[in-house]
Amino acid sequence: MTVILPLSQQTSERDSKDEYVEVIVHLHARVISSDRARRKVNGWLCMEVGDRLMGGEPELVVGDRLIWRVPVHWTSPTTGVLAQHIAQVQVDAVSGELLIESSTASSTAAEIQQRVVAFAHSLRASIT
Repeated sequence: MTVILPLSQQTSERDSKDEYVEVIVHLHARVISSDRARRKVNGWLCMEVGDRLMGGEPELVVGDRLIWRVPVHWTSPTTGVLAQHIAQVQVDAVSGELLIESSTASSTAAEIQQRVVAFAHSLRASIT
């Protein structure tokens, strides 16, 4: 499991000359598992976007809100993964809610479909 911890870039003039930053993290939270987050994303992808898309390895993003960030891969039944990280879908790590329609969502169904189409065209152009 990967944990992404966005750090603020606020530094004083004295701190900007330092090569190290001290980071102390203490987190106690009950979150859904990465497997459950991926399953939720896979279900949404299959029902709303397309059956040739699947969620990759989720990353836990620790910020104001705990979020599983799940990359979306485009696959083929005969070839396997055609493109990794076509998009990403976010899942609230505490509630398990998909963050598709909220302002923090990174991708919607239409955006993901457009990215797959663009990648398919570039793939076809590189073959011919």
